[in-house]
Amino acid sequence: MSRKKVTLITGANGEIGTELINYFSKSTDKSIISLDLQPIKNSSKVDNHFTGSILDQELIKHIDAEYEINEIYHLAAILSTKAEFSPIVANDVNVNGTLNLINLAITQATMSNNPVKFFFPSSIAVYGIENKNYKPSIKEDEFLFPKTIYGMNKLYAEQLGCYFSKNYHEISKDFSKDLLDFRSIRFPGLISIATLPTGGTSDYLPEMLHAAKNNNQYTCFVNEVSQLPFMVMPDAIEAIIKLMSVNKENLNHCIYNISAFNPTVKDFYKKLLIYYPNFNIEYKINTRRQNMVDGWPSNVDSSRALYDWDWTPKYNFDSAFSHYFIPQLKSIQNV
Repeated sequence: MSRKKVTLITGANGEIGTELINYFSKSTDKSIISLDLQPIKNSSKVDNHFTGSILDQELIKHIDAEYEINEIYHLAAILSTKAEFSPIVANDVNVNGTLNLINLAITQATMSNNPVKFFFPSSIAVYGIENKNYKPSIKEDEFLFPKTIYGMNKLYAEQLGCYFSKNYHEISKDFSKDLLDFRSIRFPGLISIATLPTGGTSDYLPEMLHAAKNNNQYTCFVNEVSQLPFMVMPDAIEAIIKLMSVNKENLNHCIYNISAFNPTVKDFYKKLLIYYPNFNIEYKINTRRQNMVDGWPSNVDSSRALYDWDWTPKYNFDSAFSHYFIPQLKSIQNV
């Protein structure tokens, strides 16, 4: 009996997972199966959902036996702030869990004799900047000295994916075809209106937006001059779709930076005041999270993505407010 061909999305209830499933349900005829620790929020948009852990070998074997998987979007992870409080658990989930999914992809590719596309969301946490005043945009091969367990996990998982993508045919002694097609984006901070942020160190800007919407004063955990690269969630989803749609022959790398704008906290607050003039912010610095932000780059070089797959963001700092943040916030308030 033939198995159903599907796309697998792990971490389906997260910010990216939720938006990606929404995109596929509206724009494609993909059959989607999902995996998350919790029941799926939007069950009508997936063919089947598995509630469980990416560390559960029996569950993964069950999925392997039941379906033919041609794409994997491996989004499940323990994020930066939570990872610092549970580094052993974080390493297990973020590294061994990723290896489980890579192994699943290799097993599936071997059975079908077709490459499995594997998308992995990485992070600017892979970088480690000693001097926060260093201003030039960081390229993919620079400053790879992560200071957090999350950044270390992401960097190692990237390397594992690229290794197996380039060398699997040698391991299997089949030189005719590369069976794992691993592709990764190092995301900056992501800002979504549709979902509340949870556990990310760059969540101070999306938290600020949601606080403004709810007429709350916001207590910021980093100082007003903190600066990181950011982008809006629709651009992030568009980037994933675009990267996964490009022919592998056109890609010169496994890993790509992307970014759209890089305001300081003060810049973002001043912009918010245009739309929410009564919104207030105060500062209660969390030293651990401040140190994490200070170790990440203020900007990254996205030219590799532009050259290989013609990627540019739709939203800059101004248009993100005028065409995404404020219209979306107002629509939520009017519901």
